[in-house]
Amino acid sequence: MKQKYTKRPYFDQQSVDFLVQKGISLPLAEMLNARGVTSENFDEFFKDELTFHSPFDMPNMAEAVETISYILEEGGSVLICGDYDADGLTASTVLSLFFTDNGVDNDVIIPTRDEGYGLHAEKVIEAFQNKFYDLVITVDCGISNRDDVAQIIDELGVEVIVTDHHELPEILPDCLCINPKMGYPFPNLSGSGVAWKLVEALVGREVALKYVDVAFIGTIADLMPLTDENRSIVKAGLTHFNHKSLKYLAELSKCGSALTCNDIAMRIGPKINAAGRVGSPEVALKLLLARDKADKGVAEELLALNEKRKQILDDIIADADQMCDAEQIAKDKLVFLYSDKWQHGLLGIAAARYKERYNVPAVVMTLDGDNYVGSARSVDNIHLFDSFCQCKDLLVKFGGHKASVGFSVHKDNLLALKDALSKVFSQLPQSYFEKTYLYDIELTGGVNVSQVMQIAERLQPLLPQDKIVCRVRDTVTFANNFGKDNAHMSAALKSGLGLKSFFKFAEYASFIKNGALVDVLCTLEVDSYTKEICGIIDDITLCNSLCFDNFYRLNLLKNFTPQSVDYVDSAVVENALCQDKVLAVFDDYETFVNYSKTFNFDDFVVDIFFADNKNNKQVVISPLNLCDLSAFTTIVVFSTRNLPRNISNKAFYYAVDCANDALYQLQLDRNICTQAFSALKRKTKFDSIKGVYDKQLLGKITYEQFVVALRVFEELGFIKIVDKYTVEFDSSVKAPLDNSQIYKKFAI
Repeated sequence: MKQKYTKRPYFDQQSVDFLVQKGISLPLAEMLNARGVTSENFDEFFKDELTFHSPFDMPNMAEAVETISYILEEGGSVLICGDYDADGLTASTVLSLFFTDNGVDNDVIIPTRDEGYGLHAEKVIEAFQNKFYDLVITVDCGISNRDDVAQIIDELGVEVIVTDHHELPEILPDCLCINPKMGYPFPNLSGSGVAWKLVEALVGREVALKYVDVAFIGTIADLMPLTDENRSIVKAGLTHFNHKSLKYLAELSKCGSALTCNDIAMRIGPKINAAGRVGSPEVALKLLLARDKADKGVAEELLALNEKRKQILDDIIADADQMCDAEQIAKDKLVFLYSDKWQHGLLGIAAARYKERYNVPAVVMTLDGDNYVGSARSVDNIHLFDSFCQCKDLLVKFGGHKASVGFSVHKDNLLALKDALSKVFSQLPQSYFEKTYLYDIELTGGVNVSQVMQIAERLQPLLPQDKIVCRVRDTVTFANNFGKDNAHMSAALKSGLGLKSFFKFAEYASFIKNGALVDVLCTLEVDSYTKEICGIIDDITLCNSLCFDNFYRLNLLKNFTPQSVDYVDSAVVENALCQDKVLAVFDDYETFVNYSKTFNFDDFVVDIFFADNKNNKQVVISPLNLCDLSAFTTIVVFSTRNLPRNISNKAFYYAVDCANDALYQLQLDRNICTQAFSALKRKTKFDSIKGVYDKQLLGKITYEQFVVALRVFEELGFIKIVDKYTVEFDSSVKAPLDNSQIYKKFAI
């Protein structure tokens, strides 16, 4: 069997030894090194010193400083051209506040989502119709806008400085360009980080720290890696957080008294982004520029816009879900969705949702004139910007990073773009599209949660997706559901660690509450109510347990088909197991173990009850009927003889001998069916179907007999089960029990 979870490997034994010498236990030392802590950067994490590179290490910085210094000395004016996301807005704010503080007349122009990302020459030319500027500076954009820069220079005769952090195009704009990817010691600055470095070059670090509480917002919101200089910018921003309007926004967002990186990523950044997504980015810009006095009205407006964003996004997802064909997506290695009516500003969020769901790159677009404007998001192993470069002849324009790309494509090239991207992705190894579950540390007798929490504090600031992931294998002592519609789950482990999940894994509670062994990946946090450390579940795998036998039996009895099926021979099975996107289904774990000696399942991940369609090759034991199996192109059912599971019309069957014959034996007779039917007839309006058994039949017949009797009644047309509370009777139907194929299977 293939291991589902993989420990993040450490890479430098010398650094591990160094960390151990510093008094850190070996497992934690290996974990720290795997996360990038070495003997060379140890002080960056374990001392409070800030480490910055010289801004003049960035190519063209000295020339840019010379140009801007002349503006400062002569009292010139500057037009700042930003972008509509949180990084572009904070980058614009850093420069605008700096120029204002130094008496320089300046204005900021931000494109709307409808106008599209990046620098727009026509928008700059329009601004010049009202006022002449001595200098144009771009922030978080411009590096891919060579033609726009050229048009601005030619028509307006003004000097342009491009500051950006996006991937470099083949040909740069013909002007001063400042981009850390052009040769700076740390290439992963955000757009706001680059703007802050420009200010640092102009006035020195001490004065520049006045603007770092804006720059660090963009660094976090743009998901830049919090290492090296980004780490120092964020630490400095948290320490020097004096921005009055942002403080008020944090208060409205229910952030703690001590602001954290997680607060910015999950509460503040999305609200700044919401303005550009569903309203006007000018609203967020107004708040960011209100540094010295809180603009409470604008902060409250941002909250309202964020709620509007959530509702519109829900509508887009509901619409887009109807377009998704999991089987086709698996074949194309691509989610490709478009509409004439979707909101521009929410395309990226939607793309991220579908990327996570299907574990392939996702492209989401909406019509804008003759073009479709879109956002794309990539899985970890695929460089999305490079992929779009291979399709550039089909695009009007594009730009971005490894993980995300913004673009526009003429509507006549829409399907050609889909084919081209699918061709690029289909040439990549299948392993690129498998979900990788990495963890940092295993909670064992040698490592406890308190030690991990202490190390986590030293690693702060951490983005939410960079939290320490712990693996724990333990027995569940308690589990239940909570919250609206029981959408959440809480559990307790034998070790004493509490677990919680929100909006996922809720359906696991009924299976694990009776002492199941589980293998869990979780992050740790302090529960706000109990003040105890608890684990927030990232993923959970059920390990085979005797307490599952009843579930195996009941699940098959609920889902077998009374119809005969054709069984294939072993050669067909062996060939099928060698394919991509193949699912093997067994009715119980012990039968799987027996047949794993006959067939090769070394490349298969094994799960119980719940299929994970993000794996290329998967064994699922006793899958529930709620499992979505559509992403698998081949399904082999290793079927218990005479009880073939009703799994999918594309499945084929191989007959196996059950490891425990008694597991699926059931005795059914006329008396049992009569008891079951009579109990149903006495059902009250508020009884669930399971409640009917518990209330009237417990101790008289088994629940399995009750379930199979219901299937007999359905097959004969006596009843129709609408939902778990509702049964409809058809008194006009008369038929002997022997007319039921299901009854004849089990009749004594």
